[in-house]
Amino acid sequence: MKRLAALLIALALMAPLGACGFSPLYAERGGQSVTDELSQLDVSAPDNELGREIKYSLLDILSSTGNPPVNAPYRVEVAPVLYSEDVAIERDADVTRKNLALLVPFRLVKTDTKETLLRSTSRSRSSYNRVQSEYANIVAEKDTRERIARAAANDIKLQLSIYFDRAAQSGS
Repeated sequence: MKRLAALLIALALMAPLGACGFSPLYAERGGQSVTDELSQLDVSAPDNELGREIKYSLLDILSSTGNPPVNAPYRVEVAPVLYSEDVAIERDADVTRKNLALLVPFRLVKTDTKETLLRSTSRSRSSYNRVQSEYANIVAEKDTRERIARAAANDIKLQLSIYFDRAAQSGS
């Protein structure tokens, strides 16, 4: 009897949740989903190591093939800026820990009209230890750069997903 009462109370408490307006971000709406919109994006980035890392990380997570569509209706333009700062400095001026901060201003552009639909910024930060081996320091910094580029790409995807979801809900 107590189980039945507990079940009825739980059901009564969950009933208002049906009207809260929650809907999954990647749900299909009217035959179109946010995932379909994201797969229609091309990415434009500076032709340097960091720009390529962000561009190809974005393309990998935006579409199942990892390639931009032939005539993409939208383009994401990214302009990454990388900052580094020494965090732990010994008395002899040796740096034993570094932070890397990535700031990625981006905008979503409608390809045919060149209209900017969304303008935003993604931020990512990570750190690594510096040791006596210069090779180990180079590898650690490269790994950290790749990590923050992937994190920024995931954040950009999330922001674009929210934009397309809101556009679909408003009917535009």
